Amino acid sequence: MATDQTQAQLAEYYKLNVSQLRWSFGSSLAALFAGLAALLAGVGLVLGGNSGLASQLVVLGGVLTEFIGAGFFLLYSRNVKQLNVFYDKLIKHQDTLYAMSLANHIPEPERSEALQAVIGNLLSRGEPPFPPEVLKAFAPQRAGG
Repeated sequence: MATDQTQAQLAEYYKLNVSQLRWSFGSSLAALFAGLAALLAGVGLVLGGNSGLASQLVVLGGVLTEFIGAGFFLLYSRNVKQLNVFYDKLIKHQDTLYAMSLANHIPEPERSEALQAVIGNLLSRGEPPFPPEVLKAFAPQRAGG
């Protein structure tokens, strides 16, 4: 059945994205800890009396690495938001396919009402907005028009 395949694809997609998000989060943490270690080492060198170019570069490198780590976290946050939006759309698509499949298994006299209810629900979602051509296709046809 198509919904079984869709469900398997959703599960695989979810696993892949969770894996990528874990790697992204781990990389962000690693960058922040590396930057903090370099910053503390540079401050330790400066406080220890070594105010040469090398210690200043270590401090500067630590600060830059902290900014890079913060940028990684910002990207991670945006990726999580985008993943949730896209995953919600996939779930809605799966629900639509499932509803249509169930409606097609209803006996013929009630099937048209069930399909109209599914179509009405889909149109009332508002996502994505339907172009006027689609709405005209579902509107009742007028005689002589």
